[in-house]
Amino acid sequence: MPRYTKTEHNGISMEQHTLHYEVLNVHNPSETGQHWKIEVHATPEELQTFAKTGYLIRDSFFEGEALQKLRDALDRLEEREWEKRDSAIASKQGWGFIPRHLMDKDEAFLELLKFQPVLSIVRAMMGPLVRLRGLSARITYPGDDRQHQTPWHQHMRVVSNPIPPWFSRPHCIDCLIYLDDLNEDTGVIAVVPGSHDWLDKATPNNYKPIDGEVQLQVKAGGAVLIHGNLWHRALPTLRSKRRMLILGYTPTWLRRSPHGGDPPKDGLTQTFLKEADMEERMLLGVGGYS
Repeated sequence: MPRYTKTEHNGISMEQHTLHYEVLNVHNPSETGQHWKIEVHATPEELQTFAKTGYLIRDSFFEGEALQKLRDALDRLEEREWEKRDSAIASKQGWGFIPRHLMDKDEAFLELLKFQPVLSIVRAMMGPLVRLRGLSARITYPGDDRQHQTPWHQHMRVVSNPIPPWFSRPHCIDCLIYLDDLNEDTGVIAVVPGSHDWLDKATPNNYKPIDGEVQLQVKAGGAVLIHGNLWHRALPTLRSKRRMLILGYTPTWLRRSPHGGDPPKDGLTQTFLKEADMEERMLLGVGGYS
């Protein structure tokens, strides 16, 4: 039977259990870390549900000052990049404003590099050798038409039809951290449980409800972890602005996300990497794949 312990994050008690990994890379164990002990911030039963449905809800990752710190950092970034914001709004597309490379732009975001309540779950689902796909944000603004919602989509889908014998299925976990309440005013998220395993069909490019979809609401500071291929859409932002962070992870050997272009040459991570340890370098895409 698994042994459970209690841990606290921001004053919230969470059940966790321990996983041990041995990375079978005897040629260069210093590059990947041979032995890993992971204190997983979830129960085995929750991980099984995550694997089956493709999503996992987490309440109260951030509260009080910790939540406000992230809000303030994103508000500052929105103000600095107001030209990009206004251009995104003028494009009349439902994605809103999506600033990227957040860890290069504010220390408050760089502090999420080894955020264990998420990272431990990622490693439990995909193994210890993972890297950040990126940290971006999405801000949507109130409106009453399709400009303020998103159609059904997936975050990572590269699947051949038919499936080759040695097909390498892409896996990705994105943690959607909501800085505002996710409700009818800000626009809830709809997901189709189990759709991340549908390898023989693509998402429809529309906003219509799908049989079996589930609409999710979470309080500010909570999060929804999803497999990158889970079918999901965002309903319209009607009355209140919605701010969301997207913390994404893939195995270390996948390429960096092409979205958002190259990171700033003088970004915070460049200085951070000069004294980073093996784990930090791996998370930032340097090493962990040999």
